[in-house]
Amino acid sequence: MPRERRCAMKRGWKDQFNQDVENFRRALLYHARTCDWVTFKAKAGRLFDYVESIEYAELERRFFKNFTAVLVALIAIAVALFQVDLAAEPGLLRLKNLMVLAGLGVGSFELYFYINYRTYLKVRTFHYAARRERFIRNIELDFRGYVVQAERKAA
Repeated sequence: MPRERRCAMKRGWKDQFNQDVENFRRALLYHARTCDWVTFKAKAGRLFDYVESIEYAELERRFFKNFTAVLVALIAIAVALFQVDLAAEPGLLRLKNLMVLAGLGVGSFELYFYINYRTYLKVRTFHYAARRERFIRNIELDFRGYVVQAERKAA
């Protein structure tokens, strides 16, 4: 896919995300002004869920983009090792050892990176409810403060 098209797609996704968040903000502002805090909390929870899903999708996309590239490199090293005739040239034995060490190093790093990524996601998922409640509470406090300031200015 050409670079310009990818950038246009990313820009379109960013614009859509910004528009969606702006729509949530307007709805939250409306419900704060009408003091409908039950609906406000429900909308704030949906906003949190939406932002989390976008963030998770982006993390996953970036992880698997890197993961796939490294996996392809490992496969290329393995194929190259099996294709080389070591009896033809004694210098190739050093190249084989170097390729085996590089493959082991890259494979170990990839395994570490994968385990670390999975652990990170488990921790985020485990604390999801607490983070969601804290987000709702904080945004409610922000909007309550905003409504109080607006009422003081109007009076």
